Amino acid sequence: MNPLDEAIRFYADEPVYFVEDVIRARPDEKQRDILKSLRDYPMTSVRSGHGIGKSAVEAWAVIWFLMTRPFPKIPCTAPTKHQLYDVLWAEVSKWLRNNPELKKELIWTYERIYMRGYKEEWFAVPRTATNPDALQGFHSEHVLYIIDEASGVPDKVFEPVLGAMTGEDARLLMMGNPTRLTGFFYDSHHGKREQYSAMHVDGRDSRHVAKKFVQDIIRMFGEDSDVFRVRVAGQFPKSAPDSLIAMEWCEEAARRSPELLKERIDIGIDVARYGDDSSALYPLLDKAESLGYELYHHNRTTEISGYAVIMIKRLAADYPEATVMRVKVDCDGLGVGVYDNLYEQKDRIIEEIWMERVRRQGLDPEDPRQYQECMEVPRLDLEIVECHFGGAGGKVEDGDPVEYSNSTGLMWGKVRKYLQEGRLRLPDDDTLFSQLSNRKYIVGKDGKLELERKEAMKKRGVSSPDIADALALALYDPNNEWTLEWS
Repeated sequence: MNPLDEAIRFYADEPVYFVEDVIRARPDEKQRDILKSLRDYPMTSVRSGHGIGKSAVEAWAVIWFLMTRPFPKIPCTAPTKHQLYDVLWAEVSKWLRNNPELKKELIWTYERIYMRGYKEEWFAVPRTATNPDALQGFHSEHVLYIIDEASGVPDKVFEPVLGAMTGEDARLLMMGNPTRLTGFFYDSHHGKREQYSAMHVDGRDSRHVAKKFVQDIIRMFGEDSDVFRVRVAGQFPKSAPDSLIAMEWCEEAARRSPELLKERIDIGIDVARYGDDSSALYPLLDKAESLGYELYHHNRTTEISGYAVIMIKRLAADYPEATVMRVKVDCDGLGVGVYDNLYEQKDRIIEEIWMERVRRQGLDPEDPRQYQECMEVPRLDLEIVECHFGGAGGKVEDGDPVEYSNSTGLMWGKVRKYLQEGRLRLPDDDTLFSQLSNRKYIVGKDGKLELERKEAMKKRGVSSPDIADALALALYDPNNEWTLEWS
């Protein structure tokens, strides 16, 4: 027998040795267990915390399967193009470079990885999970499905996989943070667990996860939080029917790319009332795209007003096509001072923004000959809006089955609706996710929903949701003004 054939036969059943000898990597104990499970079981499902080396294992699996099977097909998918191409696909390229001999055999391109001379028959391909047909049409005696961040992949993308798992060498490896309490990935660790080699990797047990990361999560959110459970412990979130906003909605919102007109900007300003709280400024574009919030850890209203003016002018310059801007200020407590300061400056701010836009068009507002052209440059429709968290309640939209007891519930209810319906993009931010998903509600005797007060949140060790409140203000319109046009 050809020594090369003997080596291939050996490595076909020894993925750990292949990774060590051929790829020249050193998997840790948990990564070894995953590779052995991939060898021994047709379907392996791994839930884990953040940063345990999932992408490396998936990349090793791709290379191992390509090098030890004749004419294999390896479809790979993930919830987003970034996760698939910038993370997983780039990870495969990195490990191929680790051994020059591998690069002689396997050709890496942006569209596929294939065995030299067999581009159409012996390959791995990336397919984003936004396409329902992403995993259809792959028929081969040797097939390996790689599903990254599986908790975020829609069930309809998984359906073709089970139909293809009929061959003797058909395998599935799905891995991810367990963010959702429903779906294909959740079922693989619960109701349908017997069909899988279901594995769990706690980030605290991985050498790849820094102790500081774990301690920071514990310090910021606590070990009983869903942030800790998902990001560190690799556990599914707690079933919490009394949380107004589900963490899975926040995770999904961070993966969205909304279509934008760039015509309107809303800024919510939540002014700190207590020494350990923060003042937050949260801007939204078209009530769909988060533009990056700002936090300030002091309560001087003049300074918060100044930061707001800076943000208004910066966003007006960054989005010159925006014709409408609404700045919503929480006027309970210290916020009334910020509102007054901004309201007094409104006309001057409008004029300065108009002057800047005129100059950017190459015009001189002081030149009488260009007067008409300057007048054709529209002034920003800027309003400073007084808001109150303790105001009257009601329904977010007419016809809603849920009514809130006060305006706090209305504001948060609108955030809930936008997230649930997929109308809002959030930054991938643990602090914001925690604030949104940790606020509870009760049903009052009149049937209306009442949000948990900040004082009650602090008693159970949850910090004030300053950023989330600012987001709620940005989405909110008192008396539903402008809502039909912009929401």
